[in-house]
Amino acid sequence: MKRLVSAVVAVLFAVTVNAANAPTEPKVLPAKQGNVTFKHTTHRDVKCERCHGAGEPKALGKLAKDKAHALCQTCHKENKKGPTKCVDCHRK
Repeated sequence: MKRLVSAVVAVLFAVTVNAANAPTEPKVLPAKQGNVTFKHTTHRDVKCERCHGAGEPKALGKLAKDKAHALCQTCHKENKKGPTKCVDCHRK
């Protein structure tokens, strides 16, 4: 029982640390159809690895259209949460 409690505490601590280290300023991703503003603060329930991969999170750099859509749209559709239409993300 002590091991289970310890494991749960460790996981909660790791999630809290990751959430605390997430940038608070919105990230503006330039796109031809209009810039996309990504807010880490509204994605706190998503594990960093989902977008950044395993290990220490690092900048994604310039995302290609297909990669960005795969990351964002797929997640929004799977979770039935968040925008899925072009104009909901792309703002001119």
